[in-house]
Amino acid sequence: MSLVLQKTRALPSHSPVMSTVEIRQQFPALARVHNGHSVAYFDGPGGTQVPRMVVEAMNDYLFHHNANTHWAYPTSEETDVIIDSARNVLADFLNATPAEIVFGANMTTLTFHLARALARDFARGDEIVITELDHHANIAPWRRLEKECGVTVCIAKMIPKTGELDWEDFSQQITRHTKLVAIGAASNALGTINDVRRAGEMAHAVGAKIFVDAVHYAPHGLIDVREWNCDFLACSA
Repeated sequence: MSLVLQKTRALPSHSPVMSTVEIRQQFPALARVHNGHSVAYFDGPGGTQVPRMVVEAMNDYLFHHNANTHWAYPTSEETDVIIDSARNVLADFLNATPAEIVFGANMTTLTFHLARALARDFARGDEIVITELDHHANIAPWRRLEKECGVTVCIAKMIPKTGELDWEDFSQQITRHTKLVAIGAASNALGTINDVRRAGEMAHAVGAKIFVDAVHYAPHGLIDVREWNCDFLACSA
C-alpha cells in the first residue's frame, strides 16, 4: 500500500551540524526563562525534554491514524507502515536489522522482560556479572533472578579515583559459571564510557552472553551493535 503522512516541521538544512541555538529552538521547553536566564535541564537520566517534531508526529498519528495493527482497514495499515518505518530507522541507528528491533514501554521494563525470558535457561549456581557503574535499571532485573531462580549476581568494582571500571576485577568476576554479563555503555552518574566490545569478548570467551544498557550513551555516541558484538542492547527513545 502507499501512504502519505503529514510532514512535521523540517530541520534547518543549511549546515551539516546544527548550532546550539538551532538545537534549542527545536525544544519548546527550552524557551522558558528563569530569573532572566535561559534554562537547561540536567535530569536526563529520569527522562528528557521533547522536540517539537516528535510531539507533532505523535499528534498527527493520534488524530489521523490511531488503530490496532495487522488489519485490512486503512488506519490499521497506516499504523503498520509507521511502526515498520520506525523499526527501520532504529535499525539504521544501531547498525542492526529491523527484525532485531523490539519496542517496549521503557528500558527498565524491557530489561525485566529479557531477564524473565533468559531465566528459563538459568539454574541455581549460574552467575550474572554486573558492575558498580550500572544504573539501577540494569541491576534490579538481575537481582530479581537471585530470588526467582537462585542465580548469583557478581559485581565488578570501579576504581574510585578515576571512576573507571576495574578491568582486573571484572575479569576475575567472569568464570565458567557466568551466563550473562550486563554492563552499561556509559555511566549515568559519572559519564564513564566502558569498553563494551572488550567486555563482550571476555563474556563470549566463557560462553556467556552480554547485555548492554545504552540509555546514557545513545544520545552522545554512535552505536554499532555489529562492532560491539553484543547479544542484547537496550536504550530509550
